[in-house]
Amino acid sequence: MLTKKVGPYTKSDERLIADGRSAPARRYRKYIKALKEDFGENLPPAQRLLVERTAMMLTRLHYLDNRILLDDEFGQLDNNQYIAWQNAVRRNLAELEATRKSVLEYF
Repeated sequence: MLTKKVGPYTKSDERLIADGRSAPARRYRKYIKALKEDFGENLPPAQRLLVERTAMMLTRLHYLDNRILLDDEFGQLDNNQYIAWQNAVRRNLAELEATRKSVLEYF
C-alpha cells in the first residue's frame, strides 16, 4: 500500500492518517470533551480552534509529564518546549475564559 507524502500544504482531510484508536488520540478526545463541557458545546469557530489546539498541547504536556515522572532523559530542548506549551495552554485558557458568555447575558 502506497501512502501519500503529507506536508503543510496537504489538504486537511488527507492529513488525518491516524484512525483515532491510539492512546494519544484517546487522551486528546478526553481533553476536547472536558474543555467543551466547561466552555460549551456550540462554540464559534475561533473558540473551537482554540479548544482543539489547547487539547493537543495538553496531550503533549501529558507525555512530557510522564517522562519527568519516569526520570527519563529530559534535555534543554524538552524543557523549553514544555515551558512554551504550558504558557500557550495558559494563554489559550485565559482567552477562552475571557470570551465566555456571562450568565447575566441570558437574562
